[in-house]
Amino acid sequence: MPAPRKSIDRYKSMAHYFGALIRDLRDSYELRVGEPLTVAQLSAKTGYSPSMLGAIERGQNLPESGLRVQAIDDALHAEGHLKMLWPVVQRLGHCTLDELAAATNRTIAGYREYGSSALPQGDDMERRQLFQLAGLGLFAQSPLFNAGEPVRQMLERVLNTADSLTVDDWQRTCADYLHAVLTRPPATVRDDLVLDLAALQQVIARVPPERAAELQRAAAWLSALHANVLTRLGECGAARRWWTTARNAADASGDTDLRVWVRGTEAVFALYSPRAPEAILPLAHSARSLAGDRVTAGHIKAVSAEAQALAVLGRRQEARDRLRHLHELAAHDVVGEKYGWQPSGVWFTTSWVLSYDGATEAGREARDRLLATSPCYQNGTNVRLHEAIAIGKQGGHNEALQLATQVITHLDPAYRSQMILHTARMTLDTVPIEKRAALPALGDYRTAISASVLA
Repeated sequence: MPAPRKSIDRYKSMAHYFGALIRDLRDSYELRVGEPLTVAQLSAKTGYSPSMLGAIERGQNLPESGLRVQAIDDALHAEGHLKMLWPVVQRLGHCTLDELAAATNRTIAGYREYGSSALPQGDDMERRQLFQLAGLGLFAQSPLFNAGEPVRQMLERVLNTADSLTVDDWQRTCADYLHAVLTRPPATVRDDLVLDLAALQQVIARVPPERAAELQRAAAWLSALHANVLTRLGECGAARRWWTTARNAADASGDTDLRVWVRGTEAVFALYSPRAPEAILPLAHSARSLAGDRVTAGHIKAVSAEAQALAVLGRRQEARDRLRHLHELAAHDVVGEKYGWQPSGVWFTTSWVLSYDGATEAGREARDRLLATSPCYQNGTNVRLHEAIAIGKQGGHNEALQLATQVITHLDPAYRSQMILHTARMTLDTVPIEKRAALPALGDYRTAISASVLA
């Protein structure tokens, strides 16, 4: 068993992060490779003494060359990830990430490929470039960096100490990302969103606390959008952590409507995650309790989530009751349109609930209304899959699988989000297990789903 991990701030600098990553790889070696790796064995493979390896893991020292990094990478079966990160580490070394954001002209302690040196004076880089150098863009590309987790950790640290002179700019940035999420493939949105979250975190860290609320609103909104994107990409664990960050930021803002919106939206997206439908109901209820009698976008999302979860659970009458209440709320003036509320959302929920009820004609009317008004490719695709679910509920199992297959294969692979594939899999759930093998459409259906996952 590895020695107990000492409390070391892995986000203090790139040197500390690099060392902590090496320790993580050593701790997980047996699980990944299938055999244990002792410190003595790692020492023999890399040419470093155990004490020097400990200093590197604690972020106190760095390897003196890229060749030594390659040796550590090979010894730990890191598949090139340490080597990939090394150019960033050698450039930034022990310079703290906070210092990087505070100045763009600085001599940064660095390490060159075959020895130590310092960067020349006058490296004048914009903040976004600094964060790219710091590896935040790289983190989003590598499975070792957990979908922007370093950024989330830093944002949590400074959440309650912030203000900004560029609130309007951040509000426009949030609105731009909302449009991008609705219209573009999720993979094309994530990296820029991570960088802007990092930049916002640094703005929050620099401004007086008495002017924090507006920035915390932006932090909540961007964090929720990032959780949205991660859910679409199928990274549900990371998404759940970002929903927590969004809730914390919304709570810190003191904006009740925003708090309701974050919780209501999380409840909706939880429908496409590994969470049990029963777990969604308390989350939606908490949003409704916060909303009270105020009809907001978040309140409507919470009721939508309840109706959909109840439909999945087979609680038909309760789902219909919630759907009726949803239409009553939508008849009022809804507060919070900037968060993406559109009346078509009511028809999406109606399509979902009626499809699970097997009501093909009433469901078709709801789908037609949504398709006539919604600009979101995901909603349009999913309601066509709702039709497949309704057909399956009526007993047309082969026809249901054929329709789901057609919908998936006719969609550009870049747009086949995990939320769409989740709905497509729900079509198969309408088919009794003992009847599946005899269905002619099953093979093509499974091929379409598998190809989409691989894509």
